[in-house]
Amino acid sequence: MMEVALESLTTFMALINYGYDVLRNTPPVNRLHIVTVILGIAATASGPALDLSPATEILMENGSPYYVPAAATVVSGTPIRWENPTPTHHTVTHNGCLTDKSACLFNSGTVPPGGQFTITGLPPGRYAYHCGIHPIMRGQLIVTEDASTPAHL
Repeated sequence: MMEVALESLTTFMALINYGYDVLRNTPPVNRLHIVTVILGIAATASGPALDLSPATEILMENGSPYYVPAAATVVSGTPIRWENPTPTHHTVTHNGCLTDKSACLFNSGTVPPGGQFTITGLPPGRYAYHCGIHPIMRGQLIVTEDASTPAHL
């Protein structure tokens, strides 16, 4: 997703630079028309919009409850970010990864001290997860359909 956003931003900036060069050498009467066309092209070429909604943050801890909060409720589409402020490596591994690889919806791999792991776009449902390095660490993510269900941590 980040690659798409960077590519979209690069495309948008190239169009703006081109537009500036064209406008600099165009009589004032035609500038409004050209600006309108360039902005229309930029909006179309920019691809998917950047998701700037704030992420729900979950901290990894070395002591109980290990993931803080242990259960988090978010609206589908909201970014979810796990942060590791501890001096220890951890993972964020969906329990589906243990039984059936096709049911593995997220797996951070090793998150180093000071690192983070972010996911977006989980469909509504309940998702139990754990740390693959420290199996005692367990958490649950509850993804709701819409904003009418209050998100809580």
